[in-house]
Amino acid sequence: MKWSELKEKRFGTGGARAGYLRARNAYRLAERVRLLREARGITQAEMAARMRTTQSAIARLESGGTYPTLSTLERVSDALGAELVVEFKDSLRPRTVPMLTSVATRVLPVTRRHRTVTRRAKKTARRKR
Repeated sequence: MKWSELKEKRFGTGGARAGYLRARNAYRLAERVRLLREARGITQAEMAARMRTTQSAIARLESGGTYPTLSTLERVSDALGAELVVEFKDSLRPRTVPMLTSVATRVLPVTRRHRTVTRRAKKTARRKR
């Protein structure tokens, strides 16, 4: 079995894919924290003292073994002298153009046989019935 086939089989369920993406994000964040700390020449013990926590908590954070809260990330940014930027990217779904969504909403009752519509359009159609 090829890797691509196995990957598709494993990610066939939504829960597996969501779990993978969450773990991937935790590891990326952990790596970023570690790289920033090392670039500033700060040890885990020094960072722990700045954050008023333990060195083992910093080690867990940098290993990707935890999902830090926003307040923890703010303390990390203060300890490292870095700016914390939180953003959302919709990388799982293609972006929809608002105009096309509104067109799909108006056309939905007429074209029931061949439709691929957004959740918003489905809700609107249910209300119109």
